[in-house]
Amino acid sequence: MAVIAVYKNFASGGREIGRSIARELGYHYVDKDLFQKVAEGLQVSEGTLESFEQSREYRISNLFANLFSKKYIQRIVGYDKTVVEENEYQDRLQGLIRGVAKEDNAVIIGRAAHYFLREMKNCYRFGLIAPMEYRKKYAVAKLGIAPSQAERVLKRRDRSQAWFHRSVCGEDYDSPLLFHLTVNTGFISLEKAVGVMLSVMNHEMRGSI
Repeated sequence: MAVIAVYKNFASGGREIGRSIARELGYHYVDKDLFQKVAEGLQVSEGTLESFEQSREYRISNLFANLFSKKYIQRIVGYDKTVVEENEYQDRLQGLIRGVAKEDNAVIIGRAAHYFLREMKNCYRFGLIAPMEYRKKYAVAKLGIAPSQAERVLKRRDRSQAWFHRSVCGEDYDSPLLFHLTVNTGFISLEKAVGVMLSVMNHEMRGSI
């Protein structure tokens, strides 16, 4: 079987598409909430977490807090010590993603899965992008963001996402060469995007038989 890793712009419809693909294939749908549950056995003290967030060299900014809950950060770090370094967080995150991927039959949304699984066979990596105007409308209609705040929220989330991916992946985190296909949901409906992505996956799977 296979694993699907989706890298997405915020408010591009990625979670909707991911859930639809998971339902169509009977796969597990994996996003931030599930990773929090997967990481439940990993703990770090509040003091260590504060040290991690405020360290000058490995400071976790307020933008980072928009991506991950404190409980998630506490769990994924994994153990208590005086200083927790950024590369340790990366190792834990990468380990969790690869652990989920080994179980197979999963659609993984975000969390740099497309990068960490870039060399995995039977992992199909898709990018989802959309222009700002489309994303603003989506954010208002589907995410409950006020029209007057939509562009500001999107730009903040874009900065946050870019910061996170550069921190854990490096500058080539969004290289076109990482993806089997990139879909612009501003041009293609979410329903068609699901069909196109499944077609690419099915074609590649038949070719590997």
